[in-house]
Amino acid sequence: MTDEGPAIGDDEPAESTFRLDEVLSPNVGRSLRKLPNLVAMALRITWRAARREFVVSAALQVTAGVAVAGQLLAGRQVLEHVVRGQVAGGFADTLPALAAFALLTAVVAFSSLASIEQQRLLTELTARFAMGQVLTVAGTVDLVSYDNPAFHDRLRRAQVNAQVRPAQMTSGVFGLLTSGFAILGIGGALLVIQPQFVVVVMLGYIPAWVITKRASRVGYQFALEQTERDRRRDYLAVVLTGKDEAKEMRAFGLSRYLRGRYEHLYDQRIVDMRTLVRRRLTLGLIGGLITSALTAGTVAVLVWFVVTGRTPVSAAGAAAGGVLLLGQRLQSVAASAGLLYESSLFLEDFASFLDLQPAIEAARPKGTPPPAFQRLVVEDVWFQYPAATSPALRGVSLEIGAGEVVALVGENGSGKTTLAKVLAGLYAPRQGRVTWDGVDVAECDPDRVRDAVAVVFQDFIRYHLTARENVVMGRPDRAADSDHFTTATARAQADTFLRRLPNGYDTQLGPHFFGGTDLSIGQWQRVALARAYFRDAPFLILDEPTSALDPRAEYELFNNIRELFAGRAVLLISHRFSSVRSADRVYVLHEGEVVESGSHEGLMARKGLYAELFTLQAASYLEAGG
Repeated sequence: MTDEGPAIGDDEPAESTFRLDEVLSPNVGRSLRKLPNLVAMALRITWRAARREFVVSAALQVTAGVAVAGQLLAGRQVLEHVVRGQVAGGFADTLPALAAFALLTAVVAFSSLASIEQQRLLTELTARFAMGQVLTVAGTVDLVSYDNPAFHDRLRRAQVNAQVRPAQMTSGVFGLLTSGFAILGIGGALLVIQPQFVVVVMLGYIPAWVITKRASRVGYQFALEQTERDRRRDYLAVVLTGKDEAKEMRAFGLSRYLRGRYEHLYDQRIVDMRTLVRRRLTLGLIGGLITSALTAGTVAVLVWFVVTGRTPVSAAGAAAGGVLLLGQRLQSVAASAGLLYESSLFLEDFASFLDLQPAIEAARPKGTPPPAFQRLVVEDVWFQYPAATSPALRGVSLEIGAGEVVALVGENGSGKTTLAKVLAGLYAPRQGRVTWDGVDVAECDPDRVRDAVAVVFQDFIRYHLTARENVVMGRPDRAADSDHFTTATARAQADTFLRRLPNGYDTQLGPHFFGGTDLSIGQWQRVALARAYFRDAPFLILDEPTSALDPRAEYELFNNIRELFAGRAVLLISHRFSSVRSADRVYVLHEGEVVESGSHEGLMARKGLYAELFTLQAASYLEAGG
């Protein structure tokens, strides 16, 4: 076979094929035109996550806004009584206004406090709901997406933004609502007292909004630029604190070196953050000076009106309070609007990540594979990873029948595990096809395809759950089937040591949680095998299933494999050539190509790559034994 083949990196997929890379690039060209749709999305998310809390929060915000306007009007009535000297002659006339002012002050204070506490709960419920949507998409995208760094950047931003941005935008809307009602009330009161000041004060906050918008863009750009660096730093933190990594950290003395890398990345973040803070403080200072100057000028004019007799003292006092209150509320509006705009920049990353879901569903095939196929055929399959410069699989063809044990061997990097993932429905070929009884699985629902496959990966997961849960993960919908559970653990020879655990099958496994019991790597591998047995699928893929077993256990497993998986198609991947001698057929992979196939005896007689590798391995065992 030759290296000639399709230009996998450049081939055009069919129109119905979903291209993840088309939606992974960072969003550009954001503008205020998108803000209404993003606000509506945030409100929908919050409403779906916590309807009762949403209504209560909105009611509290409206109540506080209206009460502030009422405070101003009640305060004016009190001042009028004081200025006219009515207190000495008829204090009782002042009591209604005083009582109203006190009541409204209490309402504002309670509404503000209750709003803060309600917002705390609303944020938590919204974050839970939004993160659930991110997890749904992350669990739906094709496995190959996880080989794309751009996907990881977008996933991280979606995870971070799901925690706070929808609730933040809702909070911004509520803040605008509160301030809006207050502004209407205060503005209406000022129009009665001194109407010319309303326009002056409101014009003074146009610069505040422009500067807030600019500061929001600066903050978003900072977060966008830090994504990759933050992921690297998080990875180093995992390496420095992980149990599996701890032994090598100490054995090679790597902690100081990697900690230095970690600190260097953090230093870079702090430097950039200092720059960000300086820029935002400068913008804030400019906006604050402009707004303060306009407010001070307004108050100065008001004082001049009083001194020159153009305005009564009572009206001036109420107007001064109104100007200050209106300024505060307009400042709140600018802050809330800025929060909305800044959150919208981040929420769009979250929204675009969720947009993957309908695109994935639209591109998902709807066909149904045979429930229990008789023959699996691989025809001229090519596959290349997104970050790779050459194909991992080149024109691979092979066959597996029900009741057969087919072995896949080859040197490291030859493509064995990649082919296993293609056959398991985890990767889609870029060219060629995989058929079950003539049905192309690429035209079938991927979930149904994978439902008919059980896989034991070389790097299987050790779930830090109970022993029982570790096994029934193979088919959670059959978790209550105790007979099937017993059979699976017995076949994997895991029942003996699992029953001896402190709480038997209900023992927490792994050292991560209190009461957890760790297993040896060989015992963990038997648990993974039991999980595959429990899945009870017509097609079984065993990728180095005995790498952690002792020679006797490995010999027993391979000798009994036909009996244990009778009637099923079995693909066995192993680097130990002695363990595949009894396979019906052996396929030899080299640099992504099938270079030889046949029985053990036939391949040895051919004296090709298989015979060479088998002889080299056998010689090393003999030398070690001699």
